[in-house]
Amino acid sequence: MATVSTNIRIDENVKAEASKLFEGLGLTLSDAVNVFLRQSILHRGVPFKIEYPEEKPNRATIRAMKEGDRFLAKYAKNPEKYKKNPKKYGLYNNVEELFEDMKKW
Repeated sequence: MATVSTNIRIDENVKAEASKLFEGLGLTLSDAVNVFLRQSILHRGVPFKIEYPEEKPNRATIRAMKEGDRFLAKYAKNPEKYKKNPKKYGLYNNVEELFEDMKKW
């Protein structure tokens, strides 16, 4: 099989990371590109989904979500306590009220 040289532009860091990854798999970067191209031909398109990875919440977000869940559980047990002074507990009737209150911070 005859081969031809092809020049492609790749970000320097991407090339370094990919080369290291493929080296661990026993492939050169050229081998990996050839595998990709052959699979593209077989699949008549890109051989994998191109999409954003699923976003996973970080620790701070998880803590905030748990805090919200705990608050909602308390609120469900005694809603009248919270309705008497909603601003004290960060309860708002709409987003505009929330934003107005945030301006005071």
